[in-house]
Amino acid sequence: MTNKTDIPGIDFDQSTPVMDREQIDMLLMVDNGDGDSEALIRTLFQLFRTESAEKLTNLEAVCAANDTAELRSMVHFVSGSAGNLGLAHLAGFYRALEHAIVAGRLNDLSECAIVIRSAFDAGCAAFSEEFDA
Repeated sequence: MTNKTDIPGIDFDQSTPVMDREQIDMLLMVDNGDGDSEALIRTLFQLFRTESAEKLTNLEAVCAANDTAELRSMVHFVSGSAGNLGLAHLAGFYRALEHAIVAGRLNDLSECAIVIRSAFDAGCAAFSEEFDA
């Protein structure tokens, strides 16, 4: 595995930006009454990180058991939430994982957990740095 998000059988554009600025700008336009739309983004991000981390709690065990159905469920949840938040690279990679499972191109999960986890950690770190979250 040469890239952070390189898993055989996964069709994913490695050049996808970490963050979708258009999606983030749409979130920044939401005014929650106090004029601090970045506070709303930080709150949404904390919710995303907490809920997604809970979903990924058993990632290593799921991959070790080669449980493709459970992995599909995990990455489906995280990809949708990541996309809504503007984490384009993470959302795209997890969506590609889900599609590969459905298409039967990803059957051996034995080396996937570290790649899947590092993609999540990298996306969260980039968002945290950008928004001081």
